[in-house]
Amino acid sequence: MKKIFLSAFLLLSLIFAKTFAQENQGTKSNEVQYHFFTNNIPSGFNYPLIGFVNNVDGNHASVQVGIINSTTGNFGGLQAGFINSIGGNVTGLQSGFINSIGGDLMGAAYGFINSVNGEVSGLQYGFINSVSESVAGLQCGFINSTSKSVYGVQCGFINSANDVRGLQHGFINSAKSLRGLQLGFINSVDDVEKGLPIGFLSFVKHGGYKAVEFSYTDLLPYNLAFKTGIREFYTFPMISWDPELGDELFVGYGIGSNVDFGKTLFFNPELLSQHNISLDFNHYLSLKANIGVKLSDRFELVAGPTLSWNVKINADDFHQNYTEWNPDIISVNKLSVGYNAALRFCF
Repeated sequence: MKKIFLSAFLLLSLIFAKTFAQENQGTKSNEVQYHFFTNNIPSGFNYPLIGFVNNVDGNHASVQVGIINSTTGNFGGLQAGFINSIGGNVTGLQSGFINSIGGDLMGAAYGFINSVNGEVSGLQYGFINSVSESVAGLQCGFINSTSKSVYGVQCGFINSANDVRGLQHGFINSAKSLRGLQLGFINSVDDVEKGLPIGFLSFVKHGGYKAVEFSYTDLLPYNLAFKTGIREFYTFPMISWDPELGDELFVGYGIGSNVDFGKTLFFNPELLSQHNISLDFNHYLSLKANIGVKLSDRFELVAGPTLSWNVKINADDFHQNYTEWNPDIISVNKLSVGYNAALRFCF
């Protein structure tokens, strides 16, 4: 019964809308037309629009709620629907599946796809966010793209901006200029004016630090590392091998810094975590205090003492007792002082 009543209501509404539209076929563009399903109003008629399709020929300052909302001029207030389109500037909130703004946004845009052809002052939140000018505030989504500057926060899985003045946080971050913090798994920036890229790998085009390092330590003799970032702060994955342990390899990850004392001499502290690839639980946490020498523009030599903490659990004990912690299963738990030396090729 409910379905029959709803079908009859929709049919009568369609007949009414069609008849009303035919009767007003010669209506001027500056007249108000309320058809329930389709509402058309001229510029400056600042009353709420509620219907399936809402059209404004000019400016509107009120509320628009419908499936499709379209305003050719500027808008102030709330626009909520499946597809929202504004040709001019927006002051207020735009909420829908697809939101499009031809001018500037001062307020918030919330939807699956948000597109602003001008500047954003406020919040842009959605799956895909695109801004042709600059953002002052927060841009948050799965993919964020800003053609010019970000003054504030850009947060998502993939972030792209020309200039970042604040925080860029995501899995992949890309910027031409950074003045703030870049935090992600992979960071790419052309110039770091005053800031810091922090990630698993950070690539800085101008003035960055990239080096391949071959090192020897008393704990794990043969080590190969790839170091990226800036001289003041870099990160590096590492792979190590000890022939006395047979086929076991160690993988590690660390952070470090180069503090220059002059043109050739520098202090090089590093913190490194390493774990073996085997059924045993064998872990090293090392703190290095190296002194480095620049042999040339490409080669650096570093060496110094190492403070290491080694924790080891035999495979049988580790896998039989993994459901509950028992200190008695630890076979090695000690601090040791050692040494390391390395040769780096910078490029």
